[in-house]
Amino acid sequence: MKKIIISALFIASMATSCKKDDPGTGTPTISKFITTTPGTTWTYQTTDNSTSEVSTYTRTSSDRDTTISNKVYHIFINTDINDTTEAYYNNTGNDYYQFSTLAAALDPIDLNYLNDAKIVGETWNQVVTAPVPNSPIPLSLTIRINYSVVEKGSSLVVNGKTYTNVTKVKSDITIDPIPFVTVSTTSNIYNYYAPKYGLIKSDFNLIASLSGAEVINTNTTDILMSSSIQ
Repeated sequence: MKKIIISALFIASMATSCKKDDPGTGTPTISKFITTTPGTTWTYQTTDNSTSEVSTYTRTSSDRDTTISNKVYHIFINTDINDTTEAYYNNTGNDYYQFSTLAAALDPIDLNYLNDAKIVGETWNQVVTAPVPNSPIPLSLTIRINYSVVEKGSSLVVNGKTYTNVTKVKSDITIDPIPFVTVSTTSNIYNYYAPKYGLIKSDFNLIASLSGAEVINTNTTDILMSSSIQ
């Protein structure tokens, strides 16, 4: 099953309700990028840019919630040709979280993948820790994620459909040095969100090496093929 970040990092990122302006206040409309209505579905296509392999999966909003790290996450169901897994999303104020992995080799973490109040050029940061994969002794990675709004209010055509008021978010990932280990990280991650639809496209390229040995190498593109918003 495809591991999505925000989106992030892969990863993710749903749709939708709008709070309209009060008459005469001049306050901009705030569009939300998540819905928990049971039965809402999104179908995504994932392309592995290293192998050209293409797969699809469908995400369906369930009627269940769960508590993780003191946050109440709504449960979505991801279904592909091989299996079914759960995905976890939370919206607290202007912040959106996904409890997911940056890569298959790492444990899930609480990713603050979107802040819908930020304007172009504004940033927010997150520091998370994860165990070093396959380490003979207990070691942890300190992962720093810098999110920035690259575009807001633009249009984007995805799978023949034009989405408006799109927010484009860039994620830069670095890993702190650890004793006796050389750490190298390369990231090129962009996620695109549209009101009502949430995540409509994700370009996720993350390579991380420890002392020359790759522990993460992911290069994928996700696009929203269709949706049924309830």
